[in-house]
Amino acid sequence: MTQAISPSACDAAFHAMETARAHATLVSYDPNHRPALWPAARARAVVMRSAELADIVLPNLDEGRLLTGAHEPADVLGEFAARGPAIVALKMGAEGVLLFAEGRTTQVPAHPVVPTDATGAGDTFDGAFAARLLDGDSPLEAAHYAVIAAALTTTGHGAVGPIPDRETVHGHAGHLRP
Repeated sequence: MTQAISPSACDAAFHAMETARAHATLVSYDPNHRPALWPAARARAVVMRSAELADIVLPNLDEGRLLTGAHEPADVLGEFAARGPAIVALKMGAEGVLLFAEGRTTQVPAHPVVPTDATGAGDTFDGAFAARLLDGDSPLEAAHYAVIAAALTTTGHGAVGPIPDRETVHGHAGHLRP
């Protein structure tokens, strides 16, 4: 969303990504597309260039469809993966996540919950996914953990209060590495 605020904000985001890459720092990118903030053609160009600069791309299915022009989840994922990131996690809400990592695509099913409010679920997925990768999980292990964390977030109201801690996530899936 930062890139849509102003040309200088967009330039700053690109500068940050380019600087990170120049210093071998991992770049994670969530388009967080807001159609009301900018024209679709500009959004497509900026987001797809950003995907080229990122190591990890974390779109949701709705924005992915809009930005790529593809409809099927595998095709949306493929459009982002073709830009070169090592990992693409296509967030699909109640359908889980379609993950491209290590040269293959895997469907990670959603964690069953009775949702109350989806606010913040995508951001929770992003943070949990990145944290688990940095902690040494494989992309698939990180995605399983993040799907559970994101699902649990939907069981409360608001974007911050319902974010689960590590112990709570592990309580919902004993097979995860602590």
